[in-house]
Amino acid sequence: MHDHILSTFNHSLDKLRGDVLAMSSMARKNLACAMRGLLERDTDLCNAAIAADQDVNELEKSVDKLGMQILVKFQPTAHDLRAVMGTIRVANNLERISDQASSIAKRARLINNLPEFDEVKLIQPVYSLCDRNLGASLQAFLNGDPEAAAAARLLDKELDAAEKALDRDLIAVMESHHTALEGYIHLLFVARFLERVGDHAKNICEDTIFIERAEDIRFTKDKRAEAAAIAASV
Repeated sequence: MHDHILSTFNHSLDKLRGDVLAMSSMARKNLACAMRGLLERDTDLCNAAIAADQDVNELEKSVDKLGMQILVKFQPTAHDLRAVMGTIRVANNLERISDQASSIAKRARLINNLPEFDEVKLIQPVYSLCDRNLGASLQAFLNGDPEAAAAARLLDKELDAAEKALDRDLIAVMESHHTALEGYIHLLFVARFLERVGDHAKNICEDTIFIERAEDIRFTKDKRAEAAAIAASV
C-alpha cells in the first residue's frame, strides 16, 4: 500500500479493534452482572445483564459492517487480511458470550424466585475459572501474543472438568433429595452456559493464533501435548 493508504487502513483497523475491545468489556461485564445476580439473589442485576445484551448485538453489527468495508476498500493481504478476518471472528465469539450471560441471567431470575438452597454457591469456582480463561484469552488477543493464546487455550480443559464435577455433585444431591428439583436443574444449565463461555474464550485464542501465525488450529488435537502442558501448569 502507498503510505497514505496504509495510514488510512491502520486507522480503520484500529477503529475495528477498538470496537471489539469495547465489546469485550461489555460482554465480560454482562457475565459478571448475571453471576452476581445469581449469587447475590439480585434480580435487578439479572435484568440489567439481559437488557445490556442488545448493546453488544448492535456493536457486533457495526464491527461486521466496518470489517466488510475495510475488506472491500483496501483489499488487504497476508497479516492485514488475517487481522481483519480474525477480529471479526473475535467479535462473533464475544456476541455469543454475551448471549450466554443473558441466558444465565434468565435462569438466575428463576432461581431467585425459589427458596434459597446452599448448592448455588458451588457455581462460584466454575465461574472463577471461566472468568480467568476469558480474561487470559482477551489479553492474548489485545497483545497479539500467540504464545499466550496457546497457553490460555489449554485452560479450557480445567473449566470443562470443573463443570463436569459440578454436574456430578448436583445430580447426586438431586438423587438424595425428595424436595423440588427445579432450582438444581436451572443451576445445571448455568454451569453449561459457563462451559460454553469457556469454549468461546478458547475460540478467541485460536483466532489470535490464526492472526499472528497464519495457523488454523481449530480442528487439530495433540492430546499428549495438551495433557503435558496442563500437568506442567499445575
